[in-house]
Amino acid sequence: MFVLVGVRDTIPVAPKTFDIPPATTIQDAINRKYANKLVPDKGLALSLFDILTAEDGKVTWGNGMMYYKVSFRLMLFAPFVGEVIVGKVLSTTKSYIRVSLGFFQDIYIVPSLLPPNSSYDPTQKKFFWVSPDDEGTLLTQEQLANSIVADRLYIDDGEPIRFRVDSIDWQDVRPTPQSALAESQGEMVMEKDPIEKAGFKILATIAESGLGVTSWWSQGEYQEEEGDEQVYEEGGEANMGEAKEEGI
Repeated sequence: MFVLVGVRDTIPVAPKTFDIPPATTIQDAINRKYANKLVPDKGLALSLFDILTAEDGKVTWGNGMMYYKVSFRLMLFAPFVGEVIVGKVLSTTKSYIRVSLGFFQDIYIVPSLLPPNSSYDPTQKKFFWVSPDDEGTLLTQEQLANSIVADRLYIDDGEPIRFRVDSIDWQDVRPTPQSALAESQGEMVMEKDPIEKAGFKILATIAESGLGVTSWWSQGEYQEEEGDEQVYEEGGEANMGEAKEEGI
């Protein structure tokens, strides 16, 4: 779920921070530039992991800034297709269930990725699932709409939910000239749905046994594994101190 990516960049440091140790100011400058930013086709940058090398700073004419050429590693949130993750239900519309990990909220479960015997309740404004009988009978949407409420397992906001990453989508979300002009002139700009304006989003599925709201399944059968924190590299699993570097 997390990867380390090697980066080499020129980092500017403001004159007002010259009395602070360079290691601290460089670290702060890197986090300001990269933290919570998307790295195209890589993932979401969370924070600086470590600084590998830093050349002596140089001051250029004009603004008095000190520029350092720095090699460092960033911690990225970059899940892979097929990975199982536990989040919390953030909100629900008729088109999708939105899931949050706290630091990342663009995870969506669309109706086609819900388990069989699932439907949307317009009264409760929630999706629900009806557990199949012993014969595995599938119900039609009409039968689900007329099902007994007590038999419905609703997916409520705030509930922990286990999902599998089905696909990862990237899109260019830079403002168009027309929208930028309208905004500068104070005109009303129609707010896009979160799933449409997300530059990096995950489509998730819960249409498998063991997935879905965690309370649906017996605690003894699906316990979370506890252990040391790990960093997952693209292409395999690695320890925090042995992460493979990738340049961007």
